[in-house]
Amino acid sequence: MTRKRQSGVLAIVVAGLLTLIGVALAAKLSGVPKLLELYEFIRDTSLLLVTVIAAYLAHIYQRRNTFLDNLRGQWREIVQAKAALIYYCHLPLPKLEDYLAAARQISETIDNMRIVYSNVGETDDLIGFYPYAPLQHMSRVLEALDPRKTQPTPAQLEAARSEIWEAFNVIREHFLDEFDIDSPSWPVLADRMRRKKQPGASAHGQTMMARQIEEMKARDPQR
Repeated sequence: MTRKRQSGVLAIVVAGLLTLIGVALAAKLSGVPKLLELYEFIRDTSLLLVTVIAAYLAHIYQRRNTFLDNLRGQWREIVQAKAALIYYCHLPLPKLEDYLAAARQISETIDNMRIVYSNVGETDDLIGFYPYAPLQHMSRVLEALDPRKTQPTPAQLEAARSEIWEAFNVIREHFLDEFDIDSPSWPVLADRMRRKKQPGASAHGQTMMARQIEEMKARDPQR
């Protein structure tokens, strides 16, 4: 279940609950016998209603967690496929077995997307569009480097690396939006930042270490 769909379900549930509370309050304040009966009915069934809603929301969150687990696995496959293709493009004289290994990796990644997302615009009669076209572009870039057709030149391999990186960055920019990822509380943004802590330990740690050394020597004086 995508984040957008989950948010839609939660909005409907909250709106329904607020509407029901509003109806119950209005019925109670109206003083009309029939409406008071409606209020009594809502009050008597409120526990059952809350139980059903809680069970439904638990089901929704379980589906969401399962979806995110599948999505994390898919992202790992995408990263591994990108790495396999970049590795192939760095080989000075790529061989057929190298090509087949990279082609298998990207092919599996493309097909395994089916367990995470359906095609966009897919119906019972229409195939729709593959949700992440840059993956297919990465595959076509690799196909152009098939050593069975011609030995790729260094210039072709360099150009292919550039295209693969660009396609991967496009996927990353959109794919990871589905996750609720926050910035770290204490990021390290300077690449050459040094540690703030100095070698050593507190007095308590030093005392504990000295006591353990004494105990060790008492058990084994030769050490």
